Order: sequence, then structure tokens, then C-alpha cells
Amino acid sequence: MVLTKKHQVIDLKTGQLSGHIFVDPDIYPQELKQIFGRSWLMIGHESLVAKPNDSLHTYIGKDPVILVRDGKGKLHAFLNRCTHRGNRTCRVDDGNEKFFTCAYHGWIFANDGKLTHVPGYEEAYYGELHRETHALKKARIDTYAGIVFATWDQHAPSLEEYLGDARWYLDTVFNRLESGTEAYGPIKWMEPVNWKTPVDNCSDNYHVPLSHGSSAGLETAYLGRPRTTLDEQFKSPSKHLSVNGHAITFRMSQPGDVRRAHGVTNENLHLFEQYYKETQADAERHLGKFRAGHVQLANHSIYPNGVLGFRLALPRGPMLTEFWHFVVVEKAMPRELKKALANGSVSNNGPAGLFEQDDLDNWRQVTDGTRTPMGQSLPQDLSMGLNHSGRHDEYVGEVSERYISESNQRKFYQRWEEFMNAEDWGDIALQPRTASYEGTATMKG
Repeated sequence: MVLTKKHQVIDLKTGQLSGHIFVDPDIYPQELKQIFGRSWLMIGHESLVAKPNDSLHTYIGKDPVILVRDGKGKLHAFLNRCTHRGNRTCRVDDGNEKFFTCAYHGWIFANDGKLTHVPGYEEAYYGELHRETHALKKARIDTYAGIVFATWDQHAPSLEEYLGDARWYLDTVFNRLESGTEAYGPIKWMEPVNWKTPVDNCSDNYHVPLSHGSSAGLETAYLGRPRTTLDEQFKSPSKHLSVNGHAITFRMSQPGDVRRAHGVTNENLHLFEQYYKETQADAERHLGKFRAGHVQLANHSIYPNGVLGFRLALPRGPMLTEFWHFVVVEKAMPRELKKALANGSVSNNGPAGLFEQDDLDNWRQVTDGTRTPMGQSLPQDLSMGLNHSGRHDEYVGEVSERYISESNQRKFYQRWEEFMNAEDWGDIALQPRTASYEGTATMKG
């Protein structure tokens, strides 16, 4: 089939990107259908619905969804919409409940989605309503290392195929130990920006020493560490790469190194050093010696809207995004260290975070710069590192020659084009999985 490209926004020969896709009100509803209607999206974490009948109200794109364990412990994701007139059946953020009741006409649904009670079933419906065809709309779900993903598209590839070899890198944070992870949150807030801007920022390290100069300077001075400079970034051996539109950066490390994370301070550094030293052997069994000892996942995004770990940029309009910020920690970690990481995360990211405020200002200014007629007529320039990325002998994906590049950003918008122009999943390419997955780790943990 010859595919007609309705959307052509990124020039891969020059790196020029059309700015209208950030503000065009006609683009947004197409994105909800073409991208959020068929992608695998992060919607929760198993630890947030740990017990039978636990539920979490979440979203698949803009669609409200109930993530719930039924009485037998099986996970489901249902559209939060009564099959009678469309009212919501769940009105709370989280809970433990066996049934969901529509407040409009009292239809009751069990937490396995079945319609169990209709007031006036005999009197009003003459017993003729087919209750089995009025169950809650169910999404496909699957999990990766405790994170719950969902899609509306019954013809989408498996989650394992969708993540592809991005998982080789994601494992180093989300799947390092057999004991797994747990999540806290989310913190939620709204920003007047297009959802794509914070996603493409996720592997942009060019801005870090500049935009975050004051906040990073304050942090490094407190911690007694050298300040990050542009020259250091340009010479860094860290990697910048893309797999299936998922943008990855990672740092090279040595076995037992403490992971760079907000919340690690001079006062608790020795405790983190002890923890990573004690768990290194377990990590090597789970991931193999190379990944466990030498790869530390850094800032990254999971296509289309997963940002900086388990964090969501939920589309709420052409120029409105709702952020959900979770903290994910290893279950085996001592409580004191979990608390330190959680406090460090919200102190630096989130609406009151030191680093986040720098980013939010950038994203707002970029958005405002595209609102005007002249601003929309001028392209963004994503030419950094053009023609300087490709296959690598050691690492999977399209790997940039240097850590500082806009290759991932170009691949993100190329993926955006692909989804927006596709008739179905037959038109969307998936890179073959070629990585060697040493160790015992699987998709499930």
C-alpha cells in the first residue's frame, strides 16, 4: 500500500521542524485518535493497586480510566463511562471497592466490568436489556516491571514489541533487582504548554548547564560536587539514542556506583553506597554484569508521553498539559533511602521543584513564541548532530556520536509523523529486537 503523507513536519535532511503542530487546534483531536488511541500508554503501577478490589483513577490519553484489581486479584482497565448515558461510574482518585455505581440512574458494575444491576430491569426494560453487552468498555493491558500499560487498539503489537530494545536500557532502573519496585504519587498540575514540548525535552542535555545553571549550581555547591559545564557535556562518554521513538540517554558507570539522583546528599551518601554495594550481586544475576555494572539510565521518554521515568504528560488541549509525577523506588531499599529519594524528587521536580521551574519557564516561552502568525511561519531548528548517528557496535538503537545531540528529537517527530499518517499498525514500523538480555530479568520483573 502506498501511504499518502498528510503530515510532513520534520525535514530529516535539514532538521527543520514546523511549529504549527504545537498550536494548531485541528492537530490535537487527530493526535488523540492516531497516537493516544493506538499507542501503549503508562497508566499506573501494580503497587498502587496492590490488593484485591484496589482501584486507581487514571487516563489513557484524555479518556478517564479505572485501573482495578477484581476480587481474584486480576488487573483490568475500564473506560470510566456508564454504558447507559455516559456518566462516570467512579468519582474518587483511588479506593477499594467491589462495585462502581453510576450516580445518574443507579446502574451498578462489578469490578470485573460486568453490569450486575439495573434499576427497573423488569418494569422499565421488560427484562429485555442485554446486560452482557453493556459491560464497561475494556482496554488491553500488560505490565513491564510493575508499570501498567494500556491501549485501546486491539491490533497493536505486544507491549514487549512496542518497547523493543529500549527495555535493555529501561531495565537498569525499573528492573534492576528481582524484588522489583514500588511507586508513590502522583503529584498533579496543569501547564499551558503542548504535550510534545516536555517530551522532546527529556533527552535534551544541551540546556542543562544553561537553563539549570542556578539551581544546579546551588545543588552541587551543597553536595560539594563540581558544577556541570557545557564543555563537560560535550566531552561526556554518556550516550544519546532512540528506539521506536523512545528517547534514551544513559551514563557509563562502574559496579556498585551510587546512582545520580535527587535526594542523595553528603549526609546519606554512605548509606546509598552501602545499599548499592550490597545489592550489586543481585543486580548482576538479574541483568548480567555489563548492564548491572556499567549502564545507568538517565533522562529519557517512553513514546508518546512518558517523561523522566514514570511520569506522564497528559494531553488536555492544543496548548494545555496535565502532568502526573510519580516516584519509583526499589522495594529492597531501606525506608530511610526511599524517603530521601521521594523528598529529593519532589524538591527538584514537580510544580515547586527547583529544576522544574526552569523547564516550565522554557516550555511556556517556547509555546508563546509559536502562538503568533510570524512565530508559526518560522521553523524550529533541530539540526544538531545531523548525519552523526547510526548503529553502534555495543549499544542497540540509533546512537548519536555524541551525548549532546538532537537526534532523539528528530526521531520523536519522525515517529509522530508515522503515527499521524498511518491507517493502522501495519503502517507503523517496529525495529527488530537484537539486544542480548543477559541475566534472569523478564518483562514481568
